[in-house]
Amino acid sequence: MSSSAVPPLDSRASDPRQTGVPARPSRLGSAGATTVLALLAPLLAGAAGWRAGLPPQFGGMFGVWLSVLCSPLFLGLLGAELLGWALWSLRSSPWGERALYLAPAAVLLGGIAATLGPGAERIGLIFVCAVLVVWLTYLLQHVYRHKQLAAASMRYVLEVTVAMVVVSAGWLLWTLDGSPVLWAASPIVVVAVQARALGRLRHPGEAVPWLLHPGWATQLLLYTFLTEFFLGAVLDLEIAGRGFLQFIPFLPVAGSGIAQAGLTAYDGLWFGAAILASAWFLVAIGATMGGLVVLRLPEVHVPAQRYRMVLMLGVFALAVVYVPSLASSTPIVSNRTLASLPVIGWGFGLRSGGPFESGIFLAVLVMYASVGVLTVLFGRKALCSVMCGAALMYQGTTMHEMRQFNQTTPVGRYFLGSRLSSAYVVASSLALVSLFAVSVLSLLHRLPTVQVASGQYDTSALPLPIELYFGGLWFAMFVSTPYVGTYNCATTGVCHWGALSIPFTKVSFYRLRVKDRSVCQRCTTFDCAKACPVGLVDMPLHFRARGEFRSAKCCGVGDCVGACPYGNLYDQDVRSWVGRAVARLSRRSPAIPLPMVGGPSPSSPPTEAAPRTG
Repeated sequence: MSSSAVPPLDSRASDPRQTGVPARPSRLGSAGATTVLALLAPLLAGAAGWRAGLPPQFGGMFGVWLSVLCSPLFLGLLGAELLGWALWSLRSSPWGERALYLAPAAVLLGGIAATLGPGAERIGLIFVCAVLVVWLTYLLQHVYRHKQLAAASMRYVLEVTVAMVVVSAGWLLWTLDGSPVLWAASPIVVVAVQARALGRLRHPGEAVPWLLHPGWATQLLLYTFLTEFFLGAVLDLEIAGRGFLQFIPFLPVAGSGIAQAGLTAYDGLWFGAAILASAWFLVAIGATMGGLVVLRLPEVHVPAQRYRMVLMLGVFALAVVYVPSLASSTPIVSNRTLASLPVIGWGFGLRSGGPFESGIFLAVLVMYASVGVLTVLFGRKALCSVMCGAALMYQGTTMHEMRQFNQTTPVGRYFLGSRLSSAYVVASSLALVSLFAVSVLSLLHRLPTVQVASGQYDTSALPLPIELYFGGLWFAMFVSTPYVGTYNCATTGVCHWGALSIPFTKVSFYRLRVKDRSVCQRCTTFDCAKACPVGLVDMPLHFRARGEFRSAKCCGVGDCVGACPYGNLYDQDVRSWVGRAVARLSRRSPAIPLPMVGGPSPSSPPTEAAPRTG
């Protein structure tokens, strides 16, 4: 194999039109032959040392093959082969690029522990999960750093992430019901992906900006999310134990075919909602997206924004992962201390983890009053940029780069600007009305249980719409970021916290201000609007006319402040007002730095300004 055998995952990929080599698609036959050859030796080794340890339902020749594919000899030899492929093919490439190809081999080698007993299985599981989380973080960061990718590289990125979905899903099925079929097939999928990469290696194709391909970016987010979902489910079952399932209100599957299909879908929805709200899934997805936030910190030039991002990381770890995990580890109804906390005992202030108590409406009022107070004092920054988990998901390097989709996709362009469109009003109204309706319906636990089909439908099922709203719907919108834009929970109005805070933004202390309006009037770059992750493209017009900008959609991320090449923009909240009041009482004028220190003169229009993206 030559050093050009594996396509480089960066913008240095050669253009076939420049090299004189005609571009032609890779042949599946060649990739298939390579796959068979790669599997031959591991299969023979596994067959020589296989041992029957599978459930009784997998007998006969099929059971023998499953035993071979799940044997330590097969996985070990196959992982060693993939390791050798990557090291030899990329021997002249930097180690950063090799890491993307070494991860599949590390996953197969770590999977050996799954065949060595319960104790070793947990060690192998933690190792594989750690490898996949780090690898997904590095993959997303690599995509961010290389704005252009060769066609072969773009296909490989999607195919290898699909292979990781198969690996994690196979492990989940094996843990959940003892079925090793998908897990046994996952090494073959991994080898086939690597073989296809070797087959298209000499003709990587022309490098193109991946931001011009929202479909590709959506698939990348989807496969990343699915991998994290299955990993979180496996960790929940392995570490928290199967007792984790007892908190899910499953219904027995019985009755006619249609009834069974409906009940199975119902149980599946509950299982998915429970995993999306579980601590280990949030740890996995938070480690990946939080890693991207940490990687972005050196690029942020505004100290206040860096402090906010660090605070955001701490809030996610404490309020989104750690504290709720305390409540989910024991039935809330039996723990009065936890049940008395509105954020834990009553999820989002709208339903309880157990039966409602008489003080539920007081708890709801306290929570919503708190939202109003925080919005008045700090704007939506306190919620949308610090306390909400969405802030962590959208403010990492790769997701931050996807803010360009706000202005390039039809749906994103529709929601541009500070104007509350009719679709925004409808979406926010439906969010508030539906969630309050579920809150009222959940009080029906005082009535006799209602019989539905062959199962029972009581108040334990009523929170399901909320779980789907804050779990399924939110993550569906996150995956669809390349078609809807970043922070789409805020831009489209589906977030009920945002809808609730709209009236309070009218009297909030928070707003964006400029130090010199004439600078904005002469500005031709509009970097502040380009950097906005919410798509508030009309803010320059407000700066020019009034010198300040306040919008119900503004989440207070602060990217616009750091993007201004003249240092002319700053945000203020109640702390600024308190500082001015103290200055007036002490008869001192607050020092406001001149906007153009170290920059162009305000008397001349900025022409050659170098925008800052941080």
